[in-house]
Amino acid sequence: MNWKSWRKPSVGLAAATLLSAQLLGGVGTASAAEGDVEVHLLGINDLHGQLDTTSIVADKPAGTAPILATYLKQAQAKYEHSLLFHNGDSVGASAPISSLERDEPTMEWLNMMGFDVGSLGNHEFDQGIAALKAQIKGGLDPKDGIVTHKGANFSYVNANVIEEATNKPLIDPYVIKEVGGVKIGFIGLVTKSTPAKVSPAGTKGVRFLSVEEEVAAVNKYAKELQDQGVETIIVLAHDPASTKEGVTTGEAADLAKALPANSPVDVIVAGDNHALANGEVNGKLIVQAYSYGTAFEDIKLMIDPKTGDVTEKSATVTTTFQQGVTPDAQSVALIQKYLDKHPELTKPVGTTDGSVTRTDAYNNEAALGNLIADAMRSADFGDNAKAADFAFMNPGGIRADLPKGDVTFADLAKIQPFGNTLVKLTLTGAQIKTLLEQQWGKNADGTANTKTLQISGLKYKADLNKPVAERVSDLQMADGTAIDPAKSYTAVVNNFMAGGGDNYKVLTEASASLAGPIDLDVFYKYINDTFKGAAITAKVEGRIVNTPAAGSEAPDSDGPATAPTNKEISRADFVSQLVESLKLNAVSAPSTAFTDVAADAPYADAIAEAVKAGYIKGYVGGKFNPNQTITRQEMASILANVLKKQLPTVNATTVLSAYSDASTVAAYAKTPLAQLLEADIVVPAQSGTIMPKGKVMTNEADAAIKAAVAASAS
Repeated sequence: MNWKSWRKPSVGLAAATLLSAQLLGGVGTASAAEGDVEVHLLGINDLHGQLDTTSIVADKPAGTAPILATYLKQAQAKYEHSLLFHNGDSVGASAPISSLERDEPTMEWLNMMGFDVGSLGNHEFDQGIAALKAQIKGGLDPKDGIVTHKGANFSYVNANVIEEATNKPLIDPYVIKEVGGVKIGFIGLVTKSTPAKVSPAGTKGVRFLSVEEEVAAVNKYAKELQDQGVETIIVLAHDPASTKEGVTTGEAADLAKALPANSPVDVIVAGDNHALANGEVNGKLIVQAYSYGTAFEDIKLMIDPKTGDVTEKSATVTTTFQQGVTPDAQSVALIQKYLDKHPELTKPVGTTDGSVTRTDAYNNEAALGNLIADAMRSADFGDNAKAADFAFMNPGGIRADLPKGDVTFADLAKIQPFGNTLVKLTLTGAQIKTLLEQQWGKNADGTANTKTLQISGLKYKADLNKPVAERVSDLQMADGTAIDPAKSYTAVVNNFMAGGGDNYKVLTEASASLAGPIDLDVFYKYINDTFKGAAITAKVEGRIVNTPAAGSEAPDSDGPATAPTNKEISRADFVSQLVESLKLNAVSAPSTAFTDVAADAPYADAIAEAVKAGYIKGYVGGKFNPNQTITRQEMASILANVLKKQLPTVNATTVLSAYSDASTVAAYAKTPLAQLLEADIVVPAQSGTIMPKGKVMTNEADAAIKAAVAASAS
């Protein structure tokens, strides 16, 4: 039940870009001759175990394993010579039907479909090297000790992950497949960002080649393939890439540029960023087919049977729309087998009366915040230790309320959609107090930027009239025992927080850290174990008792006092918050890029960082207007610059036409706004409108920046 950040199952990132058309790729310089062998490489990437997940693409349902299987089988039947491959992240961040069985259902489906070759993605490392080997080679799963993996019936390849114990590639770096009398070599790679994308335990025992080493490895193995008579060479690189307006960029494109122009590598298949790539760079065709089984690539190669050379190459990327397509019966049966094994997935996990919400979670204790924090504290880290002393949940990670009435797994996924890993830290009592003090940050203009942690296992009082260092008092365990500043305690947080996100920097100073399960997995298990399908209850209990600052709203009969939380945010404050969240630190001197940004302004450094990163340009005349309230279309333009490698091409006119005020969107903002609307990073202002010139409030800015930062790291 590990869900990728910011990509909801019901709304694909590429919703406006897949459309129903097939997208043509590059064509080789040579012309296909009569007698050449036509081979089709049919592939997918980033399936993420979404066996039964229907995505919405261009307002139409797409995907699921049974639908994808039908498309792939029809393509195979159409061609005399074809091979089937996947390019990493087939498992991990999976739908519960797969994750509950340690992703064995997805491996079973890949075997059933008769895949010929696969590569490793970063998510194959989520559970560690031993689990990775068990999945692809077979054996008892080392994590749960219950599932026995049958192993892959096809070849896995990777050339840039080295096992430290042997100083050799973790698995075979390449494989040769023969079809139609011609040989095709496949070399595997995974994104070099993998160590930053998974817990340290996930990559323990291996190292990843540097950029230079990786290029050298590809050249080396390409030469080995040529020595074995192979001239058609495909690199399955689980590296990001996207094609926009005919230009292909990203890590896969960088690899293509780094290889010699006369390299024998013909095609680089990309992955990881769930985008469309279909273009040529330095003579190499680069292709990627989105994610979640919503599309597949059909790479057509014309190969001279005498020389083994590719004389022509092109690709189409086809959307797996469901309408008019009969689901593959074998795939349906496989899914049903696991649904029968886990009936909890098809029934509500409980009900609520509508009171379990995140209301005012940025400033005070919230009922839903308590529920999530309690679930986090109960997490099993596989260390045979008792439950952690405390848990802390950042309010920005609580994305929805529990609905009134029946609650399903999908509802829980909407609340915690980021697929964060839980981390158990060892902190002193003094560090716990510092953590609570770091809730009360400030914006660039000195105004408050509060992110109150939702807590479990402790309680405290805070007088918001006092300086931050003096606010916290009566810091106690849940049973009333005072927290000792010198004593060590265990605390569960998510990996975003553990890395210092949302300014909780003291967490990076923990004396010990242990990565654990996915937050949504834990939340789902806790709800089932605690409430057993009945009423799900949680309430404000007085874990946090705030004395509001003078001048704030007075308490009412419904609960604690609420401080003002939502106000307009200036352009300078927005950029400052974005830069802090992205942890940019590349500029040594304050900004002098704009005439109205003084070098000693509190936001000058942040603006300098944003300029250097290419996120902002300012206005004609050299001004930035730092104190002007940022508009929704300005915010979209900046965030689109941050995510330019992740966001695919969209038909802006088509996307915006759904809104009655589309004509008021400035020309520069049409594409960025359309992209971010489709990605759910910017949401419609109200039914049927966008309000592009509407002023952005702090809560909206917080949510958009959080989602953008999560997306930029995926």
